[in-house]
Amino acid sequence: MKPGKTVSVSDVPPRSRVAELPGDLAAGAISSLVMLCYAMSLGTMIFSADLARYAMLGVPTALVSCVVTALVISLTSSMRLNIGGPDSNAAAFLAGVAAGVASSVRADGGSPQTLLLTVLIAIALCSLVTGIVLYAIGSSRRGRSLQFLPYPVLGGFLAGTGYLLLAGAFRVMTGESPQWRTLVLLTHLHWLAWLPALVVGVLATILMRTWKHVAALPLTLAFGIVLFYVLLRAAGLSIDEARGMGLLLPRGALRLAVLPELHLTAQLAQGGIDWSAITAHLPESLVVTSASAVTILMNSTAIGAATGEEVDLNREMRAAGLANLASGLLGGMIGYQSFNRSMLNARVGATSRMAGVFASLACLVALAASPGLVALFPVPVLVGLQLFMGLRLLEQWVVGAWAKLNWYEYLLVLVILGTIAAWGVIIGVVAGVVAACVMFTLLYGRVSCIRMEFDLRTRTSNVERNIEETESLRGLGTQVCGTCLQGFLFFGTANSILQRIRERLAARDPASVRFVVLDFASTQGIDASVSNSFVKLRQLCAATDADLILTALPPRSRDLLTKTGTLNLRIREFDTLDAGLEWVEDTLLASRALAPKHCDDLHAMLAPHFTARALNTLSTRLEVHELLAGQPLFLCGEPGDALYIIERGRVAVSLPLGNGRSVRLRACRPGTVVGEMAVYTQQPRSADAFAEVPTRVRRLSLAELITLEQDNPAVAQQFHRFLVKVIASRLALASEALRAAY
Repeated sequence: MKPGKTVSVSDVPPRSRVAELPGDLAAGAISSLVMLCYAMSLGTMIFSADLARYAMLGVPTALVSCVVTALVISLTSSMRLNIGGPDSNAAAFLAGVAAGVASSVRADGGSPQTLLLTVLIAIALCSLVTGIVLYAIGSSRRGRSLQFLPYPVLGGFLAGTGYLLLAGAFRVMTGESPQWRTLVLLTHLHWLAWLPALVVGVLATILMRTWKHVAALPLTLAFGIVLFYVLLRAAGLSIDEARGMGLLLPRGALRLAVLPELHLTAQLAQGGIDWSAITAHLPESLVVTSASAVTILMNSTAIGAATGEEVDLNREMRAAGLANLASGLLGGMIGYQSFNRSMLNARVGATSRMAGVFASLACLVALAASPGLVALFPVPVLVGLQLFMGLRLLEQWVVGAWAKLNWYEYLLVLVILGTIAAWGVIIGVVAGVVAACVMFTLLYGRVSCIRMEFDLRTRTSNVERNIEETESLRGLGTQVCGTCLQGFLFFGTANSILQRIRERLAARDPASVRFVVLDFASTQGIDASVSNSFVKLRQLCAATDADLILTALPPRSRDLLTKTGTLNLRIREFDTLDAGLEWVEDTLLASRALAPKHCDDLHAMLAPHFTARALNTLSTRLEVHELLAGQPLFLCGEPGDALYIIERGRVAVSLPLGNGRSVRLRACRPGTVVGEMAVYTQQPRSADAFAEVPTRVRRLSLAELITLEQDNPAVAQQFHRFLVKVIASRLALASEALRAAY
């Protein structure tokens, strides 16, 4: 197979696919074991504390998500080794939703059946809402928009998730939420309840940080199970006694229909659901959705980087959306792409999507046929897995982030973490977003909104004038105070513009400045407060009898300034900076009685550069050409067999871009030369030249120039010196423009 060639599944020989099945089967089996551990751990965490009596429902709720999510994502993901399932980030917030809904139902006087059914419906609705939102994000191709979430807010959000996972582990062990007054409950626990949990949590954290092997987590969980039963025997406790102490999951079938307290059809018919409790906690449900979307973005990007596969974030969003829709309809919890489980799947030998399918089927077998086996799983080991997941997030975003973030970004992470711990998820997320907005405003306000400052000595229009007019404009250059703006303009940056212009005017004689030019070509927009600064700027210009000129205003910015009445304050506006500067140049030349003369006297324009005899000799070599408006003088690609001196009118030089588009490079007025570069280089024309108005030019062919050099070298020398002056004038303007830009 040649490198770089893409091979589809249909291109793989059937014998090769059969040979790969054992590897996929082994990878699926190992992945399913880890998925079962995650499912039992997260399900137990959701149904803890006041919901502990229904703990047998947490595992099947999570297993449904394992079956559906693993199957759908394996078949629809853009990466063939991707495996999905319930995840700690979403489960940490989902546990808060379940506890909040249960508390609201209890406050409303709901029965145990109503409480249980409402919690299950709330979990399923979270999956459905998340599925709809994720699929909408993927279908509208807005997946990458999540990358604009401020990094410190994301870090604080995930650090808060780590705290919630630790809080969930505390609830599973003690039956109470972590508070100062409830910490004492830890001292009342039997040592079998906390010792295996502590060993598993700390050992997994250390191994995943140091060894970083794919087998670290499965081996740690296996060691934890063995350790628990060894300690159980050493303590002289039976399995039934351990289950009575809450050290093992309750024994019971994993099928919801056999539970005596739950009759879904009857309860739905009787309206046994507290919809007000679900509605009251809808904002928290949306936080779960947000956590899911952000985690999918991070996990998918990380999986693609680790496996080298191309990631389609929009497709991943759609895949997760479909998976959660199916999971929600079956009563499962939220699930999506998992980085750790996908990496485990890849490193143990998976080669195709079949590994994920096998993992899904294995979870289905556990859900349908092995309730007794699940009931033997130690709760302390599940708590240890929760401790590992929480400690990993806190280590990453509280310890590791110190070296990666600026002090104010790191402080924001701690603020969000503390707010989530003290007042809950909603307030923590809102506080984080508000703090990030304030931080962004302060930091963005420090970024200069001024891209370049100029006057007519460093920036002119793209109208090429004769040498005398160009020198005159250079002498008048200080009468223009120009600024090119960039970015988004708001109150803070607009005030900095006003202050900077005041400083520039104060540095020179304010009375000598006749034009203040602001170019908006590189801006992304403005807010309403900017109009106030422009009013002050107009007043500043009026005090010195200067004109305020705005160029290249974006349509929305123009509409906003029009609505506020700012453009009615004798402010001149032009579509482009070149158009505005051209008007300024014409106004300055007119005030100096140097306005372009529309006459047929080419001798008067060229006289400063030639002797009378040389000019008469040169005139005999020039051919007169009259052009109508829009008529081409020459086209790109034509031979460079002549140059042209413009006597009257105006010639535009433009660069063709294809598809009928072109960009104007410059416009040449009387006394300037066009087409000389192609004559000197003997290369085809590199641009088009058209007459913008009725125009008269004098043509000097290459043959006539060669003859002139042979017959009258002195006249040819004066002509070449004149062309050098023209080219040098252009280069001088270009050099000053580059100096101003840098």
